[in-house]
Amino acid sequence: MVICQAAISCIEVSRHLATLPIDSFLQDGQNAESAKTNIQGERQKPMDVIANNIFIKNLQSHTGALASEEEEAIILGSDSFNGTQHKYEIAFDPLDGSSNLDVSVPTGSIFGIAPYTSDKPFSSPGRKLVAAGYAVYSSSLEFVISLTNGSDSFAAGFTLGNRNRSEPSGIRQERSNEAVNFVLSRPNMQCPQQGSYYSLNDGREPDWPKGLQRWIHDAKRGMTPSGQVYSSRYICSLCADVHRTLLKGGWAGNPRPHLRLLYEAAPLAHIAEACGGRGSDGVQNILDIEPIRLHDRTCVFIGSLKDVQELEVYGDIQQSAKTYKI
Repeated sequence: MVICQAAISCIEVSRHLATLPIDSFLQDGQNAESAKTNIQGERQKPMDVIANNIFIKNLQSHTGALASEEEEAIILGSDSFNGTQHKYEIAFDPLDGSSNLDVSVPTGSIFGIAPYTSDKPFSSPGRKLVAAGYAVYSSSLEFVISLTNGSDSFAAGFTLGNRNRSEPSGIRQERSNEAVNFVLSRPNMQCPQQGSYYSLNDGREPDWPKGLQRWIHDAKRGMTPSGQVYSSRYICSLCADVHRTLLKGGWAGNPRPHLRLLYEAAPLAHIAEACGGRGSDGVQNILDIEPIRLHDRTCVFIGSLKDVQELEVYGDIQQSAKTYKI
C-alpha cells in the first residue's frame, strides 16, 4: 500500500510538471516573491512545495512516520489505517533536480521505505530498507522500485500509460478523468557489471582529491585495470543520471558529501544493489552507513559493480565539503 501511495504521488507530481511552463508564464513574478529557503539552505521553488505537499497528503495516513528533504523535522503518520497499526516509515525527496525545471531537464522523486520504529524512527542504515524507488519525469514517467525479502531482492521498472491504448496515435482527446496505470516495462532490471560511462561534474576537477583525478585521467585513456575507455555523460539531475547508469552501466555520483543519506543515497543504493550494482561513499557501502541526524549527507558513487569497486581501489576519491554558487 505504501508503494502504491508513492506511485500515486509521482503521477500527481508529473501532472503538475506537464503544465509547469504554462503555469509559470501565467504566474510570472509571483514565484520569485513566494520562494523560500528550505532546511537544506536551498532556494525552494513553488513546485518543490507542491510536490512535498502531495507526498505528505498521500502517505501520512499510510505510514507511522515520514521524513522529507523539505521538512526540518519528522512528520508523524496516523496511528492506524482501517484499524491496522502501521508497519513502515518512509523518507523521500519529493522533487529532485528542481533547479532544472526552468529549462525542462528531467527531474525525479526518490523514496525509501523501512520498518517503522516508533521509539527512534529513521535511525536504521539503508540495509534495513524493505523497498525503495524513484521516478524520472521526462518524455515518459518512469517508476522504478526495488523490493527486499530477507537476502533476496529485485528491481523492476514501470512506465505510465493510458488504460485505453487502442486510439490511433494521431488522435488526441482531452479527458481529465482518464484512468491511467503503470505498465511493467523493465522486468527484473539488471545493471551491467561494467560500463563505459562516468557521470559527475567535470568542471569541479581542480577541487577533486588526487585519487579521483587519477581515475578520471586513466579512464579517459583506457588505462584503468579494466582497460575500458570511458566517456562522460552528465545531466546534473540525480534521478536521470542514475537511471541511465543502471540501464547502460558505469557510475554516477558526487564526490562531495552533498547528497542526503536518507532521502537520496540510501534508496538509490538499495535499487542499485537489487540490480546487481553497488552504491558506495568511496570507502564503504552506502547501505551500511548508519544515519546520525535526519539530514545527514554523504559522498555518492552508484552504478556497475566492477566500475564502483575499481574506483574504490584507487582510493582518495572523497572530496571535502564545499559550496558552489553555480
